[in-house]
Amino acid sequence: MNHDDLDTLTGSIAHATGILVCIGNDYHALTDIARECGLGKSTVHRVLKLLEQSKFVVQDTINRRYYLGPLLTRLTSNPVTTHEYLIMYAADEMKRLTRVSEETVALDIMIGIQGFSLCEVPSPHDLRISQDNRVPGPLLAGASFKVLLSMLNDKQLNVALESLNIARPTERTVTDKELLKQQIKEIKQQGYAASRGEWISGGMCISVPVAGYSLPLSLSAVGPESRLRQREKDVIRELKESASRISANIAKLLPQ
Repeated sequence: MNHDDLDTLTGSIAHATGILVCIGNDYHALTDIARECGLGKSTVHRVLKLLEQSKFVVQDTINRRYYLGPLLTRLTSNPVTTHEYLIMYAADEMKRLTRVSEETVALDIMIGIQGFSLCEVPSPHDLRISQDNRVPGPLLAGASFKVLLSMLNDKQLNVALESLNIARPTERTVTDKELLKQQIKEIKQQGYAASRGEWISGGMCISVPVAGYSLPLSLSAVGPESRLRQREKDVIRELKESASRISANIAKLLPQ
């Protein structure tokens, strides 16, 4: 392959990446995609047709708009493997947090309208909270889930709350959606959430948002309420500092 061919290939990959990011950011019309990507309509149309042939995008034959295709769905069906590079860049901070807090530290993500745990670093204590002793299934209660919801805009939040059927793992779980909205508003203002006994009785979770990722992301410390509440302010500070460093690390890898 000569230098000119390599430049052409590199440019095509960059165009395709930018176009996929635009579609993922809710731009679906060819004109809107071209404007957001800073490319000519003919270039965008050509790349979209190539992406369509490869099943990376599909076009609605009625409204002529483009959407992410089935191949991307297949590639992203496992949240852990899809976000392995994120886990790698968060691992050192999570280990540090576990050392200073002595509690389990978890990294959670929102996919669609449900929260999922990507990974955790367990507490060194024999008495601890981890994935093994949480209620199985998607995360639908507690501080981490509220933080993930707080990262949605107003329109996205309303759609999510309308669609959600919130489980009630304990008697403290907040299922009233108006109350949940009020709590989410407070979380946006203060930059963290703390919950007690909402996911598992006797457990406490302190969670902060991790900004700058392509999906809502939260970093949390989880442990027995009797132990964690005594260090709540210190843990909130440490979580915020770690979240900021993780954001700086992953920002270097994301398309601009």
